[in-house]
Amino acid sequence: MKKILLVDDDALVLELYRKKLVHGGFDVQPARDGLEAVRLLGTFVPDFIILDLMMPKLSGADVLKFIRGRPALAKVPVAILTNAFMSDQARTVNALGIERAIIKGDCTPTKMLEIVCQTLGVLSAMARGSTAPASDTDTLLFNHEAREAFLRNAPAEFTDLRTVSQEFARDPAAAGRDGNLVAFCRQAHHLAGSAALARCQYVAMLGGALEALLFELAEKPQFINPSTTRTVTAAVDYLGTLIETARNGRRTETIIGEVLVVDDDPLANRIALAALSRAKLTARAVESPVAALELLTQTRFDLVLLDVEMPNMTGFDLCRKLRGLPGHESTPVIYVTSHADFESRAKGIVAGGHDIIAKPIFPIELAVKAVMHLIQGKLGAAPVAI
Repeated sequence: MKKILLVDDDALVLELYRKKLVHGGFDVQPARDGLEAVRLLGTFVPDFIILDLMMPKLSGADVLKFIRGRPALAKVPVAILTNAFMSDQARTVNALGIERAIIKGDCTPTKMLEIVCQTLGVLSAMARGSTAPASDTDTLLFNHEAREAFLRNAPAEFTDLRTVSQEFARDPAAAGRDGNLVAFCRQAHHLAGSAALARCQYVAMLGGALEALLFELAEKPQFINPSTTRTVTAAVDYLGTLIETARNGRRTETIIGEVLVVDDDPLANRIALAALSRAKLTARAVESPVAALELLTQTRFDLVLLDVEMPNMTGFDLCRKLRGLPGHESTPVIYVTSHADFESRAKGIVAGGHDIIAKPIFPIELAVKAVMHLIQGKLGAAPVAI
């Protein structure tokens, strides 16, 4: 019987995956954190390891380093569980050697069993015993259980998340210096992962983007500044609104948005496009505000990113003209300004804009802001002003 080590700090996910894999004919050893996983790896050599990236005590990356540093474990296939925004961290662990990265919110127990069987080149016990097609019953039951658990636990989880967010806002530098951002990141990770499995898509998207932002701020504390601090605080507050939306029974779908980026700096445009692509958003960029205005008369965009200082027409002037175009009366606009101007600009968004971000752009911060405002457009309720 093939042995599986399953490592995840979400008790519900751990149990549902474990039950499905056991039913499929595997011997499954669960672990609730990275330290427990390392301890168990000292007692047996599994045939396959499923490893969540964000865990207490030892991260998934730390456990993977331990695995690859032990001759007896070095060739054991490992799958990591991550979210779509954590591409940088996924690339880091990929360099250590993984079989595959799995988007946690997309992976039902049935899909996990399929991945394990494909990786090990075996049939599950259920497949060996029957030629009947797989039923969707397990998936529906899993989704129901995950949603019920999320809706039950989310208010308390959000309260804890907001408390940490308020502490971060009071002294951002200390959070980066003392390592508290790592715990903050894990809380966002748990909330986003639970929401994804519960099919609460908007909470999952914004929570996943926030997790990635917090992770990068923990890794690069030099980017902790008034702009990123305000973005973190606004994202947490808006998560509370989205959780209430889910608890009130409103189903949501994945956002699909068309974004226009306007900046006379080609490099800034490329950075913005890469950030929006990371959020799985479709975006176009132009360097001329005049060309942008012409494009806006022909195409309706769901979000516009405007540099403040541009030749011939400032971002403020372009936004005023934008508001006069049919279909763009309330299109979310994010201004981009220099760090030197950020505090004064942030005191009041003028000329019909919704938000502001400091330049040079921190890509994952832009992804968080874009997700917030595109969700706003779908729900018709504005995120917390920043």
